[in-house]
Amino acid sequence: MVEIFKISKGELMKRINSVLDKIKESNYDAIYLTNPTNIFYLTNISIISTERPFALIIPVDGSPIAFSPSVEKNHLEYRNSIAGNIINQIYYYFDYPGEVHPLNKVVDIIKEFKIKSLATDNLIGANPIWGYKGPKLSDLLQKEGIKVDNLGEIINEMRLIKSNEEIELIKESGKWAARSIKIAMDLIEENKWDWEIALDASMKVLHEMNKQYSPYLPLRESVGMVVGFRGQVGEFSSYPHALVSERPIRKGDILGIGAGPEIGGYYSELERTLIFGKPNERILNYFDKMLELREEAFNTLRPNISASEVDKAVMEKAKKLKVEEFLRHHTGHGLGLEGHEPPFLDIGYNVELKPGMVVSIEPGIYNNYGGFRHSDTVLVTKNGNELLTNFPDEEELIL
Repeated sequence: MVEIFKISKGELMKRINSVLDKIKESNYDAIYLTNPTNIFYLTNISIISTERPFALIIPVDGSPIAFSPSVEKNHLEYRNSIAGNIINQIYYYFDYPGEVHPLNKVVDIIKEFKIKSLATDNLIGANPIWGYKGPKLSDLLQKEGIKVDNLGEIINEMRLIKSNEEIELIKESGKWAARSIKIAMDLIEENKWDWEIALDASMKVLHEMNKQYSPYLPLRESVGMVVGFRGQVGEFSSYPHALVSERPIRKGDILGIGAGPEIGGYYSELERTLIFGKPNERILNYFDKMLELREEAFNTLRPNISASEVDKAVMEKAKKLKVEEFLRHHTGHGLGLEGHEPPFLDIGYNVELKPGMVVSIEPGIYNNYGGFRHSDTVLVTKNGNELLTNFPDEEELIL
């Protein structure tokens, strides 16, 4: 079997045991999960979520059990083998909604394992997506005299502090993010479309990744575009979340580019503002002020302060630089298994920053001249912070 970057089985078991220890304190017999990200966090297993219910059940005195549609049978068993056979037993049903609704079969499994109390991340019992309908699992279980409660934030709180293994995966993603942007920059030409460059660059990067990893196997998504402009070309660069550009690249354009390929289920975020052609003084002025906001965020980010203090410091700096009217979003957000996750560097988010938290630093300025935003992935350390993405941020970005 191909060796791939992933969280070790030992760490997965520590996570599972930690969750079980917490629910034992509240006298629950098992946990029941439907959130795909949290299931992956405990198992290294991801499938394509559809309207078909998929769940992970872990009894406190047993091994993990999966409940899955049979369409996933071969793939799920293959992924389980890659993960080290974390899931001990898999129950399959043919399809949704079926002659007997899948959640009725879940009730039978829970009764089979003599589970009398359950903590769950979803009282419905299935992800309500793509037209899913059905009885509420909590109602079905309560009719059987089985206690059901919300799991709360147990797993989400565990995910806030990244382990050494998680940090290494994010660093590896950051390495390829930098390579991706460098390759894309070398392909930028006048009259090319942003998607054209993104596709060509992604193919080149994926060839390199495939050669190094022999092959490159992401755990949570299909192989696809790993670098892109997201439509941030010229006047459209002033849209923080643009979708498409309506024209090809021209001389004088400000370009927003980003990358953060999945490695072992984890992501980094690296974005750069590029200037294609000789910029005027006003554009350079806003570019430099964006860098000053970014520096303020880096200088403020450290443990034992509130996440809100970082955003507040950036806002105060923006006022001194007279660019506060051009802010469109907060300073940054957490990263890891998801592109956006807690903690949020936002003036209204008062969670204390701790070593092991991973966030983006990305204050931006958006006005009639364009959008100016760099984004880097940063680790909160005992003494301050550490950059997990490494890429030029000044003169080299003028093409």
